Amino acid sequence: MTSAHPLDRLRVGMRAVVRHRVDDGLTDALGEVVALDDSSVSVATRRGVRVVPRGAVVAAKEVPPAPSRRGAPHLAPSMGDLQRVMVEGWPPTERAALGGWMLRAAGGFTGRANSVLPLGDPGLPLPEAVLAAERWYAERQLRPLFSLFGPEGFAVGDDALGTLLTDRGYTDVNRSVVMTASVEALQSAARTTGPPAAGAAEVTIQAEATPSPAWWAASDERRRGHRGTAEAIMAGSPDQVFLSLALGGPVVATARVAFARAWAGVFGVHVAPGSRRLGLATALVGAAAAQARARGIASTYLQVEATNEAARGLYRRLGCATHHEYVYLAAPEGPAGQQEHRPGQPVQRTSSSGM
Repeated sequence: MTSAHPLDRLRVGMRAVVRHRVDDGLTDALGEVVALDDSSVSVATRRGVRVVPRGAVVAAKEVPPAPSRRGAPHLAPSMGDLQRVMVEGWPPTERAALGGWMLRAAGGFTGRANSVLPLGDPGLPLPEAVLAAERWYAERQLRPLFSLFGPEGFAVGDDALGTLLTDRGYTDVNRSVVMTASVEALQSAARTTGPPAAGAAEVTIQAEATPSPAWWAASDERRRGHRGTAEAIMAGSPDQVFLSLALGGPVVATARVAFARAWAGVFGVHVAPGSRRLGLATALVGAAAAQARARGIASTYLQVEATNEAARGLYRRLGCATHHEYVYLAAPEGPAGQQEHRPGQPVQRTSSSGM
């Protein structure tokens, strides 16, 4: 059996650091991987593209987006960069680029996988870009939905796109908060909190690469109702772990952790109603942090509805801080039969950690 080469972990488009031999020792190439083949890797560094022969590489790994501000690493990336990271944690089954906009679709299940993510200039005047996006969703019989992001408490009318959409009759159907933390802080907080207050019942947490029947049975009802689509979405993440917490036998709490772009995303923390207020969510978050740390990942994110103050309070106590917010703006009318997308009704209802 031959051992894996360090470059086998990389792919084009990643931000990575490649350590390699040079005449006077070792050096690093840090930047985006722009080419990769059997003979070399090309990395776009700040000083230009560096081509590194495969035989000279001694180590290589993916690294997080470059910081845009000083401070804790989990708060340092820009809002746009963190949005890009989060896409890979809950990826659509179909995506297309409209200039700097990402158009996402996944059969209408969850707003995150079925909305326009404006990450830059669409390459068209805004009115034309909005019309082009609307046509794209109409072709898929989906109600057009835009995900706008900004600092905590931002107003939809703060920018030209938000103003244009509201003038066209788009309405705010849901607002969510992106919270981040260091993996170390989450682990430490979970340990300090102590084991779940489950009395004499034995608490066990199992981590699996694919969701087991027990995981599905204990998952939230909305995800179970769209199991095929949910499975297709989750299969798009490069790496993930499914956590099942059993309390004296049956599984009563679940979560999913997705790993992409050197970040860990905690998704769908769900505790059965009869087992809440026992510290099980804290135990799951601690287990998620342990999985991230085992992969050498230092920062984690989660998404939670802005109105879910109980969940936000829990995550704050565990060391999470608000990075930014995002809001879904939905078109005034949707195609017939799209029950999840009725005008004036929430397009996405998240669990305690978003979805």
